[in-house]
Amino acid sequence: MTGLNASIIILTKNGGANFPRLLERIYNQQFDGAYEVIVIDSGSTDGTLEVARKYPARLHQISPDEFHHSRTRNLGAGMSQGKFVVYITQDALPLDNNWLQKLIDDFSTLQVAMVVGRQVPWENTKPPEKFFYHYNFPAFKIVVQSGSAGYYHDNVFISDVNSAYRKEILLKYQFAENMVMAEDKEIAARFIEAGLTINYEPAAAVYHSHDYGLKELFDKHLDFGLAIRQGASKLPKTADKPGSGMAGYLGAEYKFLRTNHYGKWLLYALVYETARYAGLFMGKNGLMQGSTARRIRQGHD
Repeated sequence: MTGLNASIIILTKNGGANFPRLLERIYNQQFDGAYEVIVIDSGSTDGTLEVARKYPARLHQISPDEFHHSRTRNLGAGMSQGKFVVYITQDALPLDNNWLQKLIDDFSTLQVAMVVGRQVPWENTKPPEKFFYHYNFPAFKIVVQSGSAGYYHDNVFISDVNSAYRKEILLKYQFAENMVMAEDKEIAARFIEAGLTINYEPAAAVYHSHDYGLKELFDKHLDFGLAIRQGASKLPKTADKPGSGMAGYLGAEYKFLRTNHYGKWLLYALVYETARYAGLFMGKNGLMQGSTARRIRQGHD
């Protein structure tokens, strides 16, 4: 390989204790080619900028008011010089030093517009959230195309937490800047509609998970419900069959908790999933707005 093959883009704001480990792991990648790292920071005050300056990353600063999930990712893509644009969030960590190579190797044909890697939950994640990743990010490869016989769990695994794009295609389609969140799922739906392919590559794995409280979980899903109305729902869905949908998810979660000796979490899991689905329902139906939507409406996002 010659030239600059990949541009790794990290959006930061107070990256915390994980950020130094992330940059160290990224700069230790064993990659058959050249790559750059672009850090776009939106107002860190915790030492994130100082950490970024210890590495040969291109650091670009914007104000907190300028940050937007889609617009800022489009900014990074426009700044990039690589053939492929890679996104990883500040709270993720590649499992190994072959993560980047495994992502880029999956662009096997020109039809592959996007490659998504696996997310493995951190060990200390609460069991209900740990199940979410166990259920939606499998250990086997998936090829997402228009007209596929089936789609794995509504393609929830399509995520910019850990993803790569063919730059020329990304610049052509761009992330929709009207989206409150889930810009990854909205652009993926347009890729599939255009006859392009998305690969899920489990070998390109990162540690990543959230540890939301009930109120934060509810609020996040209010935003996601709005994103569904804005276009994220256009992703192909798994064909309806017995055991699918919400009932299938809850049944699988119950089995996971019992099998893994998390029985004491069963009641909490019920409350946790109630908060998740209630937020999603109210957001989808416009009954309430989440925090991100409120900031956008007020001109602060």
